[in-house]
Amino acid sequence: MANLLSRFWNCALACIDGWLGRYTVAVVDDLPDELQGNKLYVVGENGHYWLAALRCPCGCGDSIQLPMIEGQRPRWALTQENRRLPSLSPSVDRTVGCRSHFWLKQGAIRWCEAR
Repeated sequence: MANLLSRFWNCALACIDGWLGRYTVAVVDDLPDELQGNKLYVVGENGHYWLAALRCPCGCGDSIQLPMIEGQRPRWALTQENRRLPSLSPSVDRTVGCRSHFWLKQGAIRWCEAR
């Protein structure tokens, strides 16, 4: 019964996060051909991740891929509040295309000031 309640609670939280436009994490073996909005895809296994990907939040439609391998530069780190709301560090600063610069903090995009 407790397991059923836990699953229901997690499903309800995921729905609320979706309504609020928060990003959620999807751990995958391979990236899908089409990345969904408001979803951070993390490629890896057993808690060891080597790539994060998301669709650019500016609306340009570009796919952004961020390396997460220890010792590689640049490298992004993922933390999750309550095991569901993702944060990435450092910020994502696109130097090509739309030139977006933003943080992903607790499931929300925080835009950096214009240059």
